[in-house]
Amino acid sequence: FRLPSPFPIPASLTCVLLLPRQYMVLVPFLIHTNVPEKVCIQLTHLNESVTLSATLEYAGENRSLIADVVSEKDVFKCVPFTVPKSSSSSSAFLTVLVKGLTLKFRSRKSVLVKNSESLVFVQTDKPIYKPGQTVLFRIVSLDEDFHPLKEKVGLITDQFPWLTW
Repeated sequence: FRLPSPFPIPASLTCVLLLPRQYMVLVPFLIHTNVPEKVCIQLTHLNESVTLSATLEYAGENRSLIADVVSEKDVFKCVPFTVPKSSSSSSAFLTVLVKGLTLKFRSRKSVLVKNSESLVFVQTDKPIYKPGQTVLFRIVSLDEDFHPLKEKVGLITDQFPWLTW
């Protein structure tokens, strides 16, 4: 069925488009410990004030990431958080709750929490040394993405007793 090309719309005809209330939660599937991460939440087409909360259940404790009252119709909010290092990598649960007078969204999803690991590189100025030559070296600590870390390497004389200073 095709409408005539210049289809006249009567002045008395009004169109109401009802958009469903929606939400979206963005969080990394893999969360590294001791590294700043972010959780982002978007709420759209709200017609009432709601209470917004996000909780991370990890290592036997609940950490509140967001606890806020939202009165805007549309909102996008990102909140940074850091998970402390644990004895082992494990799964965690992120629970998001949006609650108002007439609506309630609740979502609980599993995420993986992994202890961040650093890579330590020792670099010398030459590949081979002759006896008596001075060894020049540097030690660089990098994260898993090869970004420099602000870690201090302990004194290495205990690890290499054959080195003379």
